Amino acid sequence: MMQNKSQPAVVLTIAGADSLSGGGMQADLATFNELKLYGLATMTSIVAVGPDDLKITPLPAALVQDQLQTQQAAFLLRGVKIGLLPTIEQVKSVAAWIRQLPKTVPVVVDPVLVFKEAQNDASAALRDAYLRELFPLATIITPNLTEAMQLTDQVLINEQDIVQAAQVLIQTGTQSVVIKGGHRLGGSMAKDYLLTKTGAQWFTSPKLTSNNNNGAGCTFSAAILGYLVQGHSLEIAVTQAKTFVQHAIEAGLTINEQQGNVWQGANREYSS
Repeated sequence: MMQNKSQPAVVLTIAGADSLSGGGMQADLATFNELKLYGLATMTSIVAVGPDDLKITPLPAALVQDQLQTQQAAFLLRGVKIGLLPTIEQVKSVAAWIRQLPKTVPVVVDPVLVFKEAQNDASAALRDAYLRELFPLATIITPNLTEAMQLTDQVLINEQDIVQAAQVLIQTGTQSVVIKGGHRLGGSMAKDYLLTKTGAQWFTSPKLTSNNNNGAGCTFSAAILGYLVQGHSLEIAVTQAKTFVQHAIEAGLTINEQQGNVWQGANREYSS
């Protein structure tokens, strides 16, 4: 006779679909699965990734809302991650839906404003919608260095610049912000900076030489949500998410000499 086991916590990603499955909802779902969570996905767009560019096809905001309503009706959501929302209408619609969730549900907002594959920067209006509508609802926001520059209209070159940018972003109402310096910041170390209402912390590790980093940002923010849902503190969640991503890059799947995808399954041997 089979023993009854507790069911996994249900978490939701609201994100685009990546044609190469490196980032977006595919990366989020793979991360949730590795962390023993049951992942749902609301699709916001389809992203066709080419060698040198990408094409984003948004879904209507009403269709995004339909997905959210059916998922909320069927499941008790324990956490939400927000990724690519390519239109202002989607941002406003998702924000309205988030506002009626219980305050105890952690919300991780990864402001996908810049893609490695193309010069496809978000419009100023879309950036402002993130700042005004979504950030005040977030447990944590996770911009990379380039996105933090867009969001603050500042040039970020060194650690002090990052500290100042984080201080600007936390004034938007988010509970916390982590700016991912990653490979974009000079020097031999990858540095991320976490700022909360009560303190700050740097996370440092040696830079990796692998180009198999498509989906690293999505995986990082999804892992933060996963560890928060498991009951870890924000600081521990960020620490463990950084390690999770490092393993995923090191064992990533090579596409060509210039790029490759992270592989979330690499963490199995470390957690077994």
